Amino acid sequence: MQIAILSFVKSKNKLAAGTKQIIKEARSRGHKVKVLCSPFVGLEFGNGKKITYMGKPLDPNKFDAIVVRPGFNSDPSINASIIKQFQLAGFYVLNGYIGVFRAKNKIRTLQMLDHFGIPVPKTLVVRDPQLLAEASEEFKFPVIVKVIYGTHGRGVFIAESKRSLQPIVEYITEKENGPISLQEYIQEANGCDLRVFVLGKKIVAAMERVAKQGEFRANFHKGGSVQLADLSKEEKQISIKAAQVMGLDIAGVDILRTNKGPKVIEVNSNPGIEGISKGSGVDVAAKVVNFIEHRVDKYGQKRKKPMPKRMMKE
Repeated sequence: MQIAILSFVKSKNKLAAGTKQIIKEARSRGHKVKVLCSPFVGLEFGNGKKITYMGKPLDPNKFDAIVVRPGFNSDPSINASIIKQFQLAGFYVLNGYIGVFRAKNKIRTLQMLDHFGIPVPKTLVVRDPQLLAEASEEFKFPVIVKVIYGTHGRGVFIAESKRSLQPIVEYITEKENGPISLQEYIQEANGCDLRVFVLGKKIVAAMERVAKQGEFRANFHKGGSVQLADLSKEEKQISIKAAQVMGLDIAGVDILRTNKGPKVIEVNSNPGIEGISKGSGVDVAAKVVNFIEHRVDKYGQKRKKPMPKRMMKE
């Protein structure tokens, strides 16, 4: 196969460890892999839906698949439009525009999950810090404060009291110039959460993440420890449903175990490979390449079967 990795970094030297693992695994199987760094992608209009790279046209027939690794943590509008252009130009894309756009906007994520009956923590989105005094009355402290765009635990804060909440929100609203979310703190989770790695409609790996001492975020990139997770039937069901609702082919679903059952806190369109491989004992990079091979064989542009309609819709 001819595979392109669309990465949102400035150079190949900045590729994430997980992306490098996928590339290494694909090449070990004889596949040819080209890395496309988004700053050098050009979108051409008025002359067909064309794409250039380093100023030269890209031919959709040259690649069996474009694998998107959307490691950006800003407003997804522009970056997601690049992904959309690949789809419009006839490239076969994993993950597609719609899934990435939804996952990169935490408000949209909550809208989708809540609308389709997937349990989420109680959350309130506000923009004006002056409204917080009244809004915070609906919560018990501590509360979690999140920016709308963020990854690897960045942009996530904990406010222990109303007094500490106000300056956090004022700082975020001024710096981010956008809305923020207040979310209930799940005391019984004890600084632990689950990361479930979903490919299509199948769970390939799961781990439990435990925050390091003095830290409330359990992210692997924040020093959290990882271990194999044994998922319940309900946790498996909501993980797969969450990935499907978001429109993601490759997803990392984050779950908190609460006294009222599992609740999804995030669906990641660029799930890391390193931590979950270590925690689950599964070669996740190999699973991802297996999935790419399967999808190209079933839906790829060089095959006779049409691409699923959901992958082409706006």
